[in-house]
Amino acid sequence: MNFYVNWRTALKAIQNNRKRSLLTMVGIIIGIASVIAILAIGRGYEKDLTKQITNNQSTDKVTVELQFIPDNYNLYETNTKFFQDSDLIFLREVEGVQKVDYTKDPDQYIYINIDVKGKQENKHIELVEKSTKKVKAGRNLTLLDQEIGNKVVTVDSKLASEIYEDEFLAVGRILEINGVCFNIVGIFESDESDSMFSMSDDSGSIQIPQKIYKHYFFEEKDSSALTLTLDKGVDSGVVTTNVLKKLAKEGSMHSLGKYEVFDTEKMKLQFGSFLRNITYFVGAVAGISLFIAGVGVMNMMYISVSERTKEIGIRRALGATKRSIRTQFLLEGVMLTLSGGIVGYLLGMGLAYGIGSLLKVSISVDLFTIMLAVGVSSGVGLIFSVMPASAAAKKDLIDILR
Repeated sequence: MNFYVNWRTALKAIQNNRKRSLLTMVGIIIGIASVIAILAIGRGYEKDLTKQITNNQSTDKVTVELQFIPDNYNLYETNTKFFQDSDLIFLREVEGVQKVDYTKDPDQYIYINIDVKGKQENKHIELVEKSTKKVKAGRNLTLLDQEIGNKVVTVDSKLASEIYEDEFLAVGRILEINGVCFNIVGIFESDESDSMFSMSDDSGSIQIPQKIYKHYFFEEKDSSALTLTLDKGVDSGVVTTNVLKKLAKEGSMHSLGKYEVFDTEKMKLQFGSFLRNITYFVGAVAGISLFIAGVGVMNMMYISVSERTKEIGIRRALGATKRSIRTQFLLEGVMLTLSGGIVGYLLGMGLAYGIGSLLKVSISVDLFTIMLAVGVSSGVGLIFSVMPASAAAKKDLIDILR
């Protein structure tokens, strides 16, 4: 018999036992769905977190942060500049270095201490040109506030409740930031999920017009660290080694301590690898259900073989070979689990997007997850159908006819 005939026979056998086939598929569906959901959420979380750690840098840029560690830690309490402009000049001449500048924290990572009922608490300030968040009370910040120099802020409902007990009472009140009084003009909804990838639990607590903040809280450049942007394609290890050697000889503070490097690209790769391994481990634990489902498939196939002894005998009498019988039962197992794998994949992706929308986590879908669903489900059907299929093929024709 050719492959097409075996496939049609296997399909008909599955259709004749719909209820039993569906119940057998349930285990495969649950196992595949759980593994796919975990991988999709885990990989999305990995991408979000590594992006947050590396300050949302584009993946084609490799940056390295240089720090100076003084031998005398009392230098930290002085106004000593660890890096001078002269350091930047000769570091720009190192081969492989594209750009050198003083490290500057991005605006989205500004944190200040706010007095909340007599207790200092660390809160996050977000600098904006205008705010677009949905306000519960008051109004949003506008471009006009920046132009005319309004000392206004909007705060989230959580912070408003902490300071004034009732969040709606905060509108029109004063918020003091480092000795400067700002008028609260709006309250926006506190989004707990914003803090998931933040270094603080109070991400986005306060919004201030960018120009207004920089006008009242202008700070000198931070000379405690340097950020090097490397040329694309260079070996970061070689370049950073040359940079450290150069600083050890010519650095403005080389006699008072040592220079160290903080490679953000390496940190991103290491952290991403760590999260990936955790995701795979959790996925493997969830995959135990696939083994249990495979045992169920084997059990069903053995029952099917025993119930269809006459059918096997008739086919053998009509000229079907042992190989043909074995192929038919293998196809039944693979078709059963493959169908369950496809349904499980769709269900898993639905669960992943549902959970991701609730937790505000990106969902990563790639070829690997698709191949996993198809490959694992087909593999389970093939592996756990081998023994029942072999048992069917080995049945003796004379014994069957008796």
